[in-house]
Amino acid sequence: MEYLQQFYEKIFGDSNGDSGWGAGTPRKVVAFGNVLLDRTVQIADLDILDRFQLSMNAKGELSVETLNSLTAEICESSNCITNPGGSSLNTVRILKKLGTEALFFGAVGDDKYAEELRDRLQDYEIDARIETITETPTGQCVCLVYEDKTALYANIGASAGFSIDLLKRAEKDENKKFLRSIERKQILYIEGFFIPKREDVCEYIVRNYIRERRRLAINLSAPYIVQRNYEQLLYLARNAYFIFGNVKEFEAFTEKMGCSSLEKMAEELIQSGLVKIIVITKGDQGVQVISNYIEELGEPGPIVFNSYNAPRVENVLDTTGAGDAFVAGFLHAWLEKRSLSECIRVATDVAAQVVTQIGCNLPE
Repeated sequence: MEYLQQFYEKIFGDSNGDSGWGAGTPRKVVAFGNVLLDRTVQIADLDILDRFQLSMNAKGELSVETLNSLTAEICESSNCITNPGGSSLNTVRILKKLGTEALFFGAVGDDKYAEELRDRLQDYEIDARIETITETPTGQCVCLVYEDKTALYANIGASAGFSIDLLKRAEKDENKKFLRSIERKQILYIEGFFIPKREDVCEYIVRNYIRERRRLAINLSAPYIVQRNYEQLLYLARNAYFIFGNVKEFEAFTEKMGCSSLEKMAEELIQSGLVKIIVITKGDQGVQVISNYIEELGEPGPIVFNSYNAPRVENVLDTTGAGDAFVAGFLHAWLEKRSLSECIRVATDVAAQVVTQIGCNLPE
């Protein structure tokens, strides 16, 4: 963790320069994702999972009615923690704590949960362009933590209504430009959970924004997302510079591609002739990086396979959001012009800090 401590000293002693930007300055990271009111609670036993027919070590979606009932029950607990959440929004929150300002795009409903989310986004000083979808509830997510296991269930609600219209309006706003010139480094990040029902938005982002030094980064997010949205994910992966995911997500992707191994899958993706950095997290088994990257403005090189160890963590409380924090650490280091190995080292250190907290948060 010494390496991360050096980053903290640099960030809070002398910012990397982004933190003081005005609201109208385009951010180096623009993230697209579901806006969820996250509630995380530690449970003493598995009774609540049995009653709601849920499973540990699982991710899934619930109906609004079921999620509301579950939320009402867990909110009675004194250790329930509420945060503005969703995968990309978690990454944006951690990026800000690391000193990299990012812009977030998403949608909420017109209800009390939307008001609570807006208040919390303001408290966190998150730069966000939020669309309001009427007659649709704001998305919510519940994370149940039992010992070292988690269960994550959500209903994305109004997030599914995010439209291209919001992007077109943002493009015309001269006072709040969000795109940097194509000669300047910028990362546009899409979480896998954002893809369902917004395939047109994802294609619009690729067709209109991704070129030159504006790079696309994607996160596979969950095996069921890969299985249900394979064609759209493949389209994004072929256009992406960075592809993040855990080993189970990449195994699902490999199976859908009809490849015999993760390595064969990566080779097939990289053979498109573009530079790609594929990052596969494996929990305490470390990280595998498959890439043809040599330098940021250079031509593609040969495909290289590298493995990195993960730091040992003694006090794991909650692994929810570890992947989101990992992406934040990686992108933060990348934007600081660190080498690939340094980016992985920072990313694993950040994730290791987050799993010692309840909810996707860095220690104060």
